[in-house]
Amino acid sequence: MQPYKRVTGDTIECYLYGLYRALLTPVHRQLRDHDNNDLLERTRSIFSFHLKYSSFIVKSELIHFKLLRVLELRHREIDNFPVQILSLIWLRYLSLQCSRNLNIPPEICRLWNLQTFIVQGLNGSVITITFPEEIWGLMQLRHLKLPEFYLPNPPSVSADKGSHMGFSNIQTFSYLHPRCFTNEVIMGIQNVKEIGISGNEIRSNGLLNSLVNLQQLETLSLIYCFSRFLPASAKAFPATLKKLKLKRNYLCWSYMDIIAELPNLEVLKVMFHACRGEEWHPNVTGFTRLKVLLIEDCFLMYWKATDDNFPVLERLVLKKCTYLKEIPIEFAEIHTLQLIELISCLPELGESAARIQQEQEDLGN
Repeated sequence: MQPYKRVTGDTIECYLYGLYRALLTPVHRQLRDHDNNDLLERTRSIFSFHLKYSSFIVKSELIHFKLLRVLELRHREIDNFPVQILSLIWLRYLSLQCSRNLNIPPEICRLWNLQTFIVQGLNGSVITITFPEEIWGLMQLRHLKLPEFYLPNPPSVSADKGSHMGFSNIQTFSYLHPRCFTNEVIMGIQNVKEIGISGNEIRSNGLLNSLVNLQQLETLSLIYCFSRFLPASAKAFPATLKKLKLKRNYLCWSYMDIIAELPNLEVLKVMFHACRGEEWHPNVTGFTRLKVLLIEDCFLMYWKATDDNFPVLERLVLKKCTYLKEIPIEFAEIHTLQLIELISCLPELGESAARIQQEQEDLGN
């Protein structure tokens, strides 16, 4: 591997077929140029940059990095899972970029030290990752971040099939297809803190009511999950929830009254077609702990609210709200408000924000 021969520390070298950076252990500074084999075996991390013309990953050289802990190939497009990676049994962090749907081989269980697995679609495209049952054997897994993935139920670990394998260390789990959001999967991710669900197909209505069983969940993202699948009560959400992102859900604005009842919600992002309709009239009370509110790319035209609706709001971000002309003047009474940010909005909305700012300053805020 010629590109690594003289690379030490944070040095970056550019070659005809790509740009690599290798993070090596301090002992490499004592090595001589001809100690190539030792250099490869002691390499701990590899990061790739713009490897458009590189065939590095599809060749067998990767197996020489036996003690590799981190492999970052997010800038190297692949169309199938590189089997060479399966020999890197000490790997803890793996990041890939794919151009098409990807099937993960059962041999993924060999990477028993893997803690973080990230896949991105080429140019942000949505691709689907399909996992085998063997993925549940990765007991160290903490972060699973994929555009959309299918996951089978965990295998049973007892003769009576009363208990199943699970990710006891899992913290991030996104984006799972709703079809796979079964009771068995929920029991296998009990310690998850952040989960994302993307898709409009659920086996039975109300299955997302099972979210309440995730007692440590703090961050939830729902994409393409329509109103008929969402809980009809705030009590069906975990009380621990602090951050919620909604996107392409086509909800009625009145559903926000249910969200407003979440007792610990601090951040709410209402993004691209999360809600349909032109008017939002929140209940008098609600959002008692909400600090950040983002509304992006919606058809909202009339927004009637009071300071009681958002009593501790600190940041209001409106992005691509091309129909909204006015922010409720009652926002001037929210003493905690620190920032109103407008992105690609009407000039009238800027004038409305300026009036609120002036009112705040007149009150000494």
